[in-house]
Amino acid sequence: MARRKAKTTSDQLDLFQQLAEPPEAAPDLDIHFELLGALNHAIREGKRRGLSRERVVERMNLALPELEKPITLRQLNAWTAASKEYHEFPMRYLPAFCQALESHLPLLALVQALGFELVDARDGVALELGQKLVAQGRLGRDINALRRKLEG
Repeated sequence: MARRKAKTTSDQLDLFQQLAEPPEAAPDLDIHFELLGALNHAIREGKRRGLSRERVVERMNLALPELEKPITLRQLNAWTAASKEYHEFPMRYLPAFCQALESHLPLLALVQALGFELVDARDGVALELGQKLVAQGRLGRDINALRRKLEG
């Protein structure tokens, strides 16, 4: 019985070649210190606007009414202290934190690590308007081209 040699195309890599090549380096996504800095900066900004840490905790608890145990000032202090390395901020509370302080800085720390940008509602509307205007311009060019064909 004759064996047929498998055909490979130029866009298929040999399996052994794939195994021999080193994998791409994964990006460093440890944002512990960036997030900690953003949390503390948001708290300092809030303090300038008259929001104490106690008030931040109150506002967070109001935004999280289903919690079994309310968030305490002691917890917030532990989560935002650089010396408390095993007390990281729980991400499930991040929306309440951001709302309590009216700050998006912690969210920026998260999305920038992934190479994304935050877009607020106004930016979203501006983007949609721009897309519609571009589509309108293309449609206008297409209409003019069809008119020229009819006339010529």
